[in-house]
Amino acid sequence: MSSLPADAKQAEDRRTLVNFGGNRRWRAQCSRPVSEQEVLEILARHRSERIRAIGSLHSWSDLAVVRGITLDMSWFDEMQPCAEDGVVRVGGGCRLQDVLDRLHTDTDRTLPTLGVIKRQTLSGIISTATHGSGRQSISHFVTAVRVAAYDPAGKPKVFEYRGGDELRAARCALGCMGVILSIELRTFPKYRVRETILILDRVEDALRLYQNHPLTQFALVPHGWKIIAWKRAALSGAGPGGGWLRSRLFRVFNLVVVDVLSHFLLKASVIVGGSAVKALLKILPKLLIANLPRIDDAEHVLTMRHYLFRHEEMEMFVLESKVTEAATVLRSGIEIFAGDATSVAADLERKLRARGLYDELMQGRGSYVHHYPMLFRRVLPDDALISMTGSSGEAWFSFSLFTYDRPGNRRAFYDVCSWFARAMHALFCARLHWGKHYPLGAAETACMYPDLEKFTQICKTSDPSGVFRNDFTDRVLQFR
Repeated sequence: MSSLPADAKQAEDRRTLVNFGGNRRWRAQCSRPVSEQEVLEILARHRSERIRAIGSLHSWSDLAVVRGITLDMSWFDEMQPCAEDGVVRVGGGCRLQDVLDRLHTDTDRTLPTLGVIKRQTLSGIISTATHGSGRQSISHFVTAVRVAAYDPAGKPKVFEYRGGDELRAARCALGCMGVILSIELRTFPKYRVRETILILDRVEDALRLYQNHPLTQFALVPHGWKIIAWKRAALSGAGPGGGWLRSRLFRVFNLVVVDVLSHFLLKASVIVGGSAVKALLKILPKLLIANLPRIDDAEHVLTMRHYLFRHEEMEMFVLESKVTEAATVLRSGIEIFAGDATSVAADLERKLRARGLYDELMQGRGSYVHHYPMLFRRVLPDDALISMTGSSGEAWFSFSLFTYDRPGNRRAFYDVCSWFARAMHALFCARLHWGKHYPLGAAETACMYPDLEKFTQICKTSDPSGVFRNDFTDRVLQFR
């Protein structure tokens, strides 16, 4: 734990909390504990209430929302190596950027996979199985989790899970197993990534890249319907390589053009209207530097700063064998909602009619112009009970719907998300990211996760009174 000022201990006070997307706002009694003993004291005082620990609040579902007690775990930000080779112990409140900075300063190692941004806390990352492309989620590499929870008699206690189903549950527990104090996880030797941007015509062309470039990700750009593929493969060793100046120029270009300028133009086009959105997205691939390879440290290639502009996201997961068909449904639905098509393929119409989804789609024709590329990432199966990519021998693909509309102007986006979530679930048994927009309920969730009952039973053991649950977990996990 970092050094504390003499007056660091914080009193509990009522506060208004707002998440990153601006779509969740709630009042809660907040506390910022500085030690494990203080966490246990808080649990003892509030054992008849609801308690949730929060990280950076970079999520869009109501997973963090609680009207009871909110714990800010930011003092728990220590990191230290363990006796086991390549394993580090990280405080639950430590942010990903800080973990990377310390690893890169003190060791020749890094994290095995990275999501798109580096602002989240490690506890938030594993609680929702945050992932990158080409490997498992970070949760998969967790070797131990230390949490504050309750024993069967209702007394606060520190538990440490190092194996078995308890660890598999704790790797992605949605906050339901207690307050995460620290996490142990495996690290990898530092590596670089070689990346080349390609502009392609078909999803199948992008999928073929994964055979020799497993860290690849690609985006389906609506309205122009081109594919932007970031063809990526890992290279051993650290340091830019392949040209120091080129790697720095790419960093500057991606910050200025990709992270700032393109997102500013997208937000401006949303304000102007659907015609501007369609025109911009048709030329968007031309703003990128295609067919020119770059080599740089993994952190600088695999991450971006799309958090610079407030947005909201829904992310869906389908098995790799279904991704081409799912992309077809995605394109067909977006064209109908945008008013660019009057029908879908006969086979898809038949499937949607059989599930009661076709008429709703047609009624929504012309109601929403989607304004952001759909990012596809390949995620290997996780060894976690309710990770979005767990309980399967087959790899998964995630793909996302973003909106940059203002929080009060997202009703049409939510309607579109609701239809796509139900359609993808009905057609492909798609799963949704726990920390993002989540319009499905308990019935759909129950059939997504074969280990769900095992998970809920484990949670009830360390939380017999349901202190660590909230309205979201009650709604989607059927604890009650």
